[in-house]
Amino acid sequence: MNLSEKVGEYAEKNNETRDSIADKLGISRSSFFNKVRGSYEFSLSEAYKLSRLLGVSLDELHELTVS
Repeated sequence: MNLSEKVGEYAEKNNETRDSIADKLGISRSSFFNKVRGSYEFSLSEAYKLSRLLGVSLDELHELTVS
């Protein structure tokens, strides 16, 4: 599973959109999409917030980004 799939799974399970996840991270929709695709890296605080939302550790989040 990669990060995009994990985010999609979370969004579906929690009846959220990717836009609302971006809002929770405090970043724009386009930045979120670029970071999920791997074009840019999440800041440490963004990665921490995202890991808490997805229910994974920072290490697991990193593994999702490199798969």
